[in-house]
Amino acid sequence: MKRIKFIIAIFIISSCSDDSNYVNGDLDNTFTEQTSEENIANEKYLRLKEKLIANGWQERNNDNGQLPSCYNFVPKKGNLDNSLNVYVGSGTDVAIKLMNVETEKCVRYVFINSETDYSIENIPEGQYYLKIAYGKDWLSKNVNGQCIGKFVKNPMYEKGDDILDFNKIITATGYSIPSYSLQLDVVSSGAANSFDSQDISEKDFNK
Repeated sequence: MKRIKFIIAIFIISSCSDDSNYVNGDLDNTFTEQTSEENIANEKYLRLKEKLIANGWQERNNDNGQLPSCYNFVPKKGNLDNSLNVYVGSGTDVAIKLMNVETEKCVRYVFINSETDYSIENIPEGQYYLKIAYGKDWLSKNVNGQCIGKFVKNPMYEKGDDILDFNKIITATGYSIPSYSLQLDVVSSGAANSFDSQDISEKDFNK
């Protein structure tokens, strides 16, 4: 049998300006303004985190791998030697839900830390899309017997439009097994985005 590997690359791009015409006073003022904005943002983040913890959210330091099944999913494994290999850059941690297109059920739910990679293996045959959460500082909460999760710092939630087809491909000599690779990061400039997605709410991510 043959193995087929597809590559999907995704980068979240934010623009940054470059003006070489600043005089020194402008540079000093800009630096002071940026520092002040960062301090204000950090204070808001800390206040939000304290409020969430007071309301029952708990800090969780996750190793790479599958999250507990209390996160509203039933983990399923197939018999095929396939995989979704995920590479995460330095700008974010990620949580990924592998959603079955036909049933709308999550079959695998993994957490991957920044600057690491993780392989989701033995995925059951079928077609899937991804729900992806980006950010830092993961908190979780048990609501009515089910866990929900969120990033406190720089959170972003997306639903992939691309379909990952993990069905066997029949060939003249047998069959091929598709696998996929995915690169995820939050960067400040410059990369093509070949992963089509749309923003979703935190609530939609946790469904």
